[in-house]
Amino acid sequence: MKWCVIGAGGIADRRTIPAIIKDKENELVAVMDRVPETAKAVGEKYGVPYFTDEEEMLKAIPSDAVYIGTPVFCHKRQIEIAVAYGRHIFVEKPIAMNAKEGAEILDACKRAGLQLTVGYMMKHHSLHEKAKALIKAGEIGDVGSVRAQFTCWYPDIAGAWRQKRSLGGGGALMDLGVHCIELLEFLLDDEIDEVKGICSTKTFSYEVEDGAIIVFRTKGGVLGHVDVAFNIPDAASESKLELYGTKGYLQARGTLGQEETGVLTHLYAPQGDYNAAQSRVTYEPKTYTPDGKNLYEYQIRLFRQTVASGTPDYFYAERAVQVQSVVDKIYNEQN
Repeated sequence: MKWCVIGAGGIADRRTIPAIIKDKENELVAVMDRVPETAKAVGEKYGVPYFTDEEEMLKAIPSDAVYIGTPVFCHKRQIEIAVAYGRHIFVEKPIAMNAKEGAEILDACKRAGLQLTVGYMMKHHSLHEKAKALIKAGEIGDVGSVRAQFTCWYPDIAGAWRQKRSLGGGGALMDLGVHCIELLEFLLDDEIDEVKGICSTKTFSYEVEDGAIIVFRTKGGVLGHVDVAFNIPDAASESKLELYGTKGYLQARGTLGQEETGVLTHLYAPQGDYNAAQSRVTYEPKTYTPDGKNLYEYQIRLFRQTVASGTPDYFYAERAVQVQSVVDKIYNEQN
């Protein structure tokens, strides 16, 4: 599969391009970035032609797929260009600035019969896959409540597109919260139905929120809580994920991020009659560690295999649009 990259700096250079070239069934054939210095540096680094205009690149370089790692406000236009040139599309999350744009993108890909994949890689973490399997097997019973916390340190940075609403669509919720929402819906195999949220910019001076808390209920009745923040030091960020059911719990620490790290604990503790004294019985939880897979290499391999099958799979692209609809509800209430 021949790949062009739109938005060659940042995560493309750090994670995705290395993942593309690691797979012998893939070939990087060109890169593009609006910043000439970045386009030149990345193109020369990987020994491929480089451009500053995406349409010029797609017109000049034969390819099968494009990876898009640009600011969110660019996604819709760049995907429409890629569709016009018949390229399969792998776009970074979030899919678009809002659910309406996301739905239009998805419809365009469906009409053209082109694969659309959105870069929500955390569901492929081996511990998250293990958690989903345990839930499906009834190992924590009927799930009643879930929690997720995902934070980082993201201070005021001149020119940072994630700190401008017109470029990124929002702040901590749009950047970190979408990961939590998508992952929890994956684990539960359920969608958020009702949601309330509070956003705040407390620590930094940029216009988007540096913190957000949301509470929700899924269509299946699971209650949930997500808090995300840009104002917690990285060393203090534990990235917690908790799922509680009628027969026990699943708790993950350090699993939310770009690498397959962390630990998962599972407690199976079914209970019969009501214990009025609330005396606690001690159970020993099981502990699981990750396989160590490269999440970006895994995503690229799945994308290539789906395209090779000849049948596009839009399930998770549809879920990405659903995630944006949840975010839209929260932001609309804030305005």
